Formats: sequence, C-alpha cells, structure tokens
Amino acid sequence: MEHPVADSDLKMIFAHPMTLKSLREALSKLGRSFKLPNGQPSVWIINDADAVQAATTGELDFREALQDKDWPTERVNSTEDVSFIVYSSGTSGKPKGVMLTHDNLISNTETFNLVSRREGGPYQTAIGVLPFFHIFGLNILVLSSFLHGFRVVVVPRFDINVFCAAVQRFHANMSVVVPPILLALARHPDVDKYDMSSLTAVISGAAPLGRELCEEVQHRLPKLGLAQGYGLSETAPVLLRCIVDRHRQHLGSAGQIVPFNEIRLVNYDGKDVAYEQGSSGNPGELWVRGRSVMKGYLNNPDATNECMTPDGWFKTGDIAIVKDGFFYIVDRMKELIKYKGFQVPPAELEDMLLAHPNIADCAVIGLYKEDIATELPMAFVVPKKGVIDLVNSSQSEKDACGNEIANWLDSKVANHKKLRGGVVFIDEIPKSQSGKILRRVLREKANNK
Repeated sequence: MEHPVADSDLKMIFAHPMTLKSLREALSKLGRSFKLPNGQPSVWIINDADAVQAATTGELDFREALQDKDWPTERVNSTEDVSFIVYSSGTSGKPKGVMLTHDNLISNTETFNLVSRREGGPYQTAIGVLPFFHIFGLNILVLSSFLHGFRVVVVPRFDINVFCAAVQRFHANMSVVVPPILLALARHPDVDKYDMSSLTAVISGAAPLGRELCEEVQHRLPKLGLAQGYGLSETAPVLLRCIVDRHRQHLGSAGQIVPFNEIRLVNYDGKDVAYEQGSSGNPGELWVRGRSVMKGYLNNPDATNECMTPDGWFKTGDIAIVKDGFFYIVDRMKELIKYKGFQVPPAELEDMLLAHPNIADCAVIGLYKEDIATELPMAFVVPKKGVIDLVNSSQSEKDACGNEIANWLDSKVANHKKLRGGVVFIDEIPKSQSGKILRRVLREKANNK
C-alpha cells in the first residue's frame, strides 16, 4: 500500500474499517498526514457503522458528506482526463500506475454490454467475489453494474459454500471469476448441496482457461453459459473474448477481439506476421490500439515509451498465434507469474530473497499446477557456503532449510506472493551470457521433478 500512496500523491482516501490498520501503518511509514485545507482529516470511512467508527478514530464519516446537496460538478475531457490509476506489477517488480481515462473505461463497459446481450444477459444479480482494486473486478462488477443496472452481491473472500449459498439465496444469474474458482465449481463435493440453476453466465479471466476445465464445469452445471476473457490493466481490461457454447472448436483460445480496438502480431524483427497462421503458425507479440488502451504509466515516461509506439500501439508482451480469427496466447515476453489472477513479479521476490543471510543467488518462476488451475511462485536458491551440503544432506534437512526460507519470505509479502511452489536448492542459477536468468530452463527442471 505504501508505494501507490506515495507514487500517486493522492489527496483523499476512502477506506473500509477492516483496512484501517494497514492504512495507518502505511501512512505512518511514509510520514504522511492527510488533511483538507480546513485542517480536517481527508481519510473517509465507508460502511454501515461509519459514524461510530469515525467518532472513535478521528476519520470522517462519508455518509455525512453524501448529505451535502451542493457538491460542485466538473466537465471532463473523456479521452484525456484520468479516471482511475490502477497499479499493475511489471517485470522489474516495481508496481506501475496505469492511467485509465474516462473513455478507456466507458468503451470497455460498453463492450461488456454489447457482448453480454449474446451471453445470457441482461444480468439481474451478480456474485462479486473478485477484489475491486483489480481492474477485472473494478470494471465488470463495479462500473458495469452502475451503467447497466444489475445488483452485485459482494462476497469478501472466496469460499465455495459461501459462494454457492449466495447464488442460491439471491438467485444470482452471473459471476465474474478466475480459473481456480471454476475448478472448485467443477470438482468440490459441496456444490451439489445448493440450487445453482439460476447461474446462467460466468465470465472467467485474469489467467488462461483450458478446454478440459470448460467441459468439466459445464458437465456439472449444464445451464451455465461460460465465457473466457483476456486483457490487461493497460487495456481496461477486456481485449479478447471467447463464448464457450458458440466456439467449442476454439476452446483454449483467448478469443476474438472486442469492439473499439485493433490488433497486430509483430515478430522480434518488428515486422507483422501473417494474420491467418493456423494452430502452429508463426507467433508474434500481440499489439493493440484503440479506445481501451491506457493513457500511459504515471510518473514513468520511460516505461510508457518502452511499451507504446508513437502512433498509439500498445505492446502487450504476450506472444500469440491466430486461427480463424481466434487468438491463442502461447507465451509471455513478460516474466510475470499469475497466481489466481494476481500478478507476482519474480524480480520483487528475488530482490527480497537475496537479503536472506543464507542465500547467495536465486531465481523465482511460476510453476503451473493443473489440479488447482494456477501458477505457484517457486524459488530456486543457491545457498551460501556452509549453509547446507547439497550432495550429502538428507532430503529432510533440505526441506527444513527450504521451509525456513519460504516462511521468512512469506512473512514479508502479500498473500498471493507467498512461495506456495516451495524452495528448491540448486548449485547455480542458469543465466545467459548477458546475465539474464534462463527461466525456461528452470521451468523444465521444475516440471521434471
């Protein structure tokens, strides 16, 4: 929380009481005190018990402000003025503030409206389980619900029984999820305890969705209409969409391009590759231009110039092929790990691990686990001399040392960045002549274990 607060130079904060402790700690470390020009605090508390909470902590009750009928109005330039700054991790490990304009978000919510009409919409009630600070949850659950008038039942944290009970109680007909949630809907025995017949549309995104999982979840919930989406924070977010029932021959693809955007595939030489390639054609980096593409990165012109061309093309960093108009993401130029839709930058974890007294070198990769449909951060560690004998030490000794390192890091990072893939000791981190970590070699090693 510290970096976004400092980087964005924000003037006001709206906080739920459950986040106040973390917020105060972040502000204390930054030495920041948020005050309005009249000296009042500019941290506002929002929830049903604001007045009681605000009276005891000194923050402001947001409901009181809503009683003011004289709030000033302001005209905006929808294509230039920034509406949201969403922080998205990069391969350097430093979160970047993605500046999204009003038009970026309006075009994407309109796209959602257009496509949803063909997917079981209009929606009446959605189960909101994704975090609203994530661009997927922000745009589809928050902004689209305002624009198109459907109710959102908020589930603070995913639990299969809580989720299914909410579907049954509120007769929800839509939800936005990530693949691990679909995996639970397909396999968890408790799903059969609930009436899920109202749930006719689920949109999955933030991570790839495989053919087998699509078929498995629809076999169990035959009334369920399923869509796969692909996008980034920088595209606000949806860029590609695949409707499973209509495009079964293309299961496993990221889908077709949504309205208001155009796409190119560009090879390493900067030249466009053939558009229709077949399933094993020449891959290219996916570039996009259109109304969904961000204005740029806040306070980071170098990063903006690196990924944006002068004529408006945004380089996604993802490698794709295309067949019959459907795009298949086959690799990532970026090294981000995706754990349940959350981005985990390996460089950030590597920098922290190198501060451990027993580690000489390290590398972090994402280990894909099919049984839970997500990647898990895994660390390869070169121990310092005298820490552990990689040849003669028993496996239990290695495991104990690895667990100590994992627990040490886990205590310092957010939940989605924990080393759930474990720690593997290695003699040397494979690197190129230029010193770049050869993560492909490490992934092969991990998959062969």
